[in-house]
Amino acid sequence: MMDETNLGDLYNYGNIYADQQSQAMQVGPAASSVRPNHKRSKNFSDHEDEVLVSGWLNISLDPVVGKDQKDGRLVRPQYWSCICEYFHEYKTCSSKRTINSLMHRWESIQKYVNKFCGCLTRIELRRQSGTTMQDKVAEACALYKSEDEHSKAFQFMHCWNKLRTQPKWLAKVDELAAAKTSNKRQKTSSTADPSATLPSEIGQGAVEGLEANALTRPIGKKKAKAALLQEKKKSVAATLENMWAQKKETDAAREQKKDERFNKAFAIEQDRISNEKLLLEVRSQELQLQKKRNEERIMTMDLTAMPDEQKKYYIACGLRS
Repeated sequence: MMDETNLGDLYNYGNIYADQQSQAMQVGPAASSVRPNHKRSKNFSDHEDEVLVSGWLNISLDPVVGKDQKDGRLVRPQYWSCICEYFHEYKTCSSKRTINSLMHRWESIQKYVNKFCGCLTRIELRRQSGTTMQDKVAEACALYKSEDEHSKAFQFMHCWNKLRTQPKWLAKVDELAAAKTSNKRQKTSSTADPSATLPSEIGQGAVEGLEANALTRPIGKKKAKAALLQEKKKSVAATLENMWAQKKETDAAREQKKDERFNKAFAIEQDRISNEKLLLEVRSQELQLQKKRNEERIMTMDLTAMPDEQKKYYIACGLRS
């Protein structure tokens, strides 16, 4: 994945300043190219430099590495082979740079960007009030040019913009500073002159004095794998909790439907019983009505024309009623 660091309009002045310096130097044919070039080939473009820097930053930045890496880093041949593959995958031009060409170019970028960082740190440590970051970078460019053997302007502002806040680059600056001071870190005294004791390369402590926000360094291989395992455990636990919550919701919904079916069946049975009771009451009323009609019919019958036995029967029925 390419590094997409966007420093915004704040750092565009660096490129503008470099362009102005380059135009000021183009007074003859000899000034047509001031960019370092170790091989007799076409000079690297800014785009090629940026892709190369992105490759250097991205390769081995991921601490969870495979079997071809040792202690989180590829060994040198495989390392630069990967950077070369990265370069040719993401470049948009038709250049055919070899591994050696890219290595030499990176050495130049590293050397001159590190030198510029040292100049910028020396300007920073002056702590001049009222100066903006743009002023400090402009002064650093002027200091760089004044100290250059051939009075050449700083030509790698586009690379510095991509490297300046990257943890891998900050670690590299520490490494270069340690090598410069024979593997011993030296702290400047509060009464000492910073410009006299500070090396051209800068260390991590000096970088923290810049106005840029320094990022944290990548964690180690073991810690990264442990963190990855922990994340997987958390993910599994969260999945199980989610499944358990869904099961509880499903069971609750099933029980609710079961209760609803039971209540519905109970209501239907209650309605059936009520209807049967109502039907029995209706039949009872019909029987009572029929009995009353029979009694009324008997009471209104003419018994004079009936035989004596029949007359006695109807009289007895009338008395019972």
